[in-house]
Amino acid sequence: MKIAFRASPKPGAQGALKELSGRYGQTPAAEADFIVTIGGDGTALEALHEALTMPAKPVFAMRTDGSVGSFCNSFRTHDLTERLHAASRVQLPVLQAEIEQAGGRSQVLFAINEIVLNRQVFQQAKLKVAVDGEGDPMIINGDGLVLTTPLGSTAFNRTLGGPLLPLGSSLLALTGIAIRRPAVWSPVVLSDHAILDVEVIAAAHRPVQIATTSGTVLNISRARLFRSPNRTVTLLVDREDESLCTPFGRQC
Repeated sequence: MKIAFRASPKPGAQGALKELSGRYGQTPAAEADFIVTIGGDGTALEALHEALTMPAKPVFAMRTDGSVGSFCNSFRTHDLTERLHAASRVQLPVLQAEIEQAGGRSQVLFAINEIVLNRQVFQQAKLKVAVDGEGDPMIINGDGLVLTTPLGSTAFNRTLGGPLLPLGSSLLALTGIAIRRPAVWSPVVLSDHAILDVEVIAAAHRPVQIATTSGTVLNISRARLFRSPNRTVTLLVDREDESLCTPFGRQC
């Protein structure tokens, strides 16, 4: 079995990396059967983004002491080979943002957990949002919006009062950041087939940026957000670790 280890820069994770790579070897990700991360959710997300170019490469995340690892398995150095073979595989959706900037330049970003649109200056963002091109677009004033996958629903989305989505479900959540208009705003649960078209109103006066784990694009004028139709990544869930799926309702 060939394993590519990835670790947080924290001393504890680096010590565990040295021990694990000494026991199991260290293989370049392109040649490995598995990517194993040591640290918290941030380290795991970096590995999942790395796996976007290697869709058959599963990621097994282990949390170290002091790390926040809501979707990481418990850490131990023994029986790793057995755990990798026995783990459940969860196919995670990938969000895609097709972006047009104010100057006309086009870009594409991908996200495993969330896409965040937020204001760049003190003025509130003013956004026109249409879902699936149906009905009248919503005009939203506030600090921004977050579109999140089930994996990302435990993080920023939850601090904003957004819903917790079951891991493995075919759902997305659209959650507002300090929404002032409409006066009554509630997070929206969407099918993962939904397509969101967002236009920034008065973009020169109220500039908006869009951010994912993989990058940030400033001064956007419009964006189309949706689940990528031909991209997924695989997260391995330890069958023995109930703590990983408990926040998600044990959908693994």
